[in-house]
Amino acid sequence: MPKEPADSRYSREAFVQSILCVTDFSPPSLNAFAHALMMAMNLRCDLTLFHVDKGDEFGVEWARVPLVRGVLEKWGYLEKGSPRSAVFEKVAVRVRKVEVVAENALSALRDHLKEDPVDLVVLATEGPRGVVSWLRGSLPESLIHDSRVMTLFVPAAGKGFVSLDHGGFTLQRVLVPVKHQPDPRPAITYAFRSAVFSTEELVRMAVVHVGNGDAAPQVEIPVRPYLSWETINRTGPVAQEILDAAATLDSDLIVMTTHGSHGFLGALRGSVTNQIIHSARCPVLAIPVGS
Repeated sequence: MPKEPADSRYSREAFVQSILCVTDFSPPSLNAFAHALMMAMNLRCDLTLFHVDKGDEFGVEWARVPLVRGVLEKWGYLEKGSPRSAVFEKVAVRVRKVEVVAENALSALRDHLKEDPVDLVVLATEGPRGVVSWLRGSLPESLIHDSRVMTLFVPAAGKGFVSLDHGGFTLQRVLVPVKHQPDPRPAITYAFRSAVFSTEELVRMAVVHVGNGDAAPQVEIPVRPYLSWETINRTGPVAQEILDAAATLDSDLIVMTTHGSHGFLGALRGSVTNQIIHSARCPVLAIPVGS
């Protein structure tokens, strides 16, 4: 249950009300699926499973993705053999599947989000190789500029905060990199909101600034009894210092802002954000800000 009253200044708005999970039915995308499903349950919001098919076997691959009901039964939230209606009746999640035939997966995803916006996209990464295979490839700027939506990048290996095997949800340590630009305040806000919905008694929040000659930005920190804040100052290569801090703190989640003009997939093109998303051993929540 949320730790804050509905009129709290930091949590008066819903964390998210709709989630889209991108899947190519690979093991990395199933890990992202587990995170999307658990978040949808905790937040009681809509969940869309999105897949792009090249057209050879349209509809066939859906049989390879674990049924939502099957996973919820495995996790113990539904009884065995529950009807489809039980997903909404028991856990208040409305699920739909979207399969699109297209040669260019990124373009298809961008077009879908333009027609049917969501609050959060969840997709898998495969370490240094980047996003899941069918989403790789460079695109013209015009294809990504208008897809400005928060995105949770979930690594194939390493530390996630949701277990596909048993549904365990562990969000104890959150790291928030800050600098003057892009505006770090949305990262603080959404890091706080993630803690609001954590089941942990205490969530440790670390604000990290890598300053090579510049002072850390002044940001307001929400003080709550279930939050423990620390500020860390480092010098050196920005991306590597953030990754090292996350590893040292054993972070469950990194929350950071990225320039909104690049769109959510444009985050993959930025040098610092790109390195963090591709190399972090925990999920990364990228929040586009600015124009």
